[in-house]
Amino acid sequence: MIIGISFGFKLAENDCKFENGKYKVVYDKMFSEYPSFEFEVNGQNLKEINSKSNRNYKIEKIGENSFQLKPFEKQRDSLTEFQKKLTSHGEAYYEITDCKKDTLEFIMRVNLHVISHSGKFVRID
Repeated sequence: MIIGISFGFKLAENDCKFENGKYKVVYDKMFSEYPSFEFEVNGQNLKEINSKSNRNYKIEKIGENSFQLKPFEKQRDSLTEFQKKLTSHGEAYYEITDCKKDTLEFIMRVNLHVISHSGKFVRID
């Protein structure tokens, strides 16, 4: 017997959920130069696929419509100096801003005032 667990967020009238399955990241136009990747969600675990690092994370809910990705492995320090300065002001987190069927719109924030990037998580499988 297989038991499915979904990781959900509540937005006004929508019940946004990360259902188990594969997703692709589609960045908003102003962030289109960011490297695209796909990921797979299994319960509260997220695994990058089709990316340079293919890391594994735990999805940790931190609020009504926000979450952080906590890596299972120790990260190697591959951040640029600018990225190190940004992340020193707080831990990055994702905020789900809207959802429609298999699409979750997100903003990634470094802190309450600084947006790193935004786009959509689109379920593909």
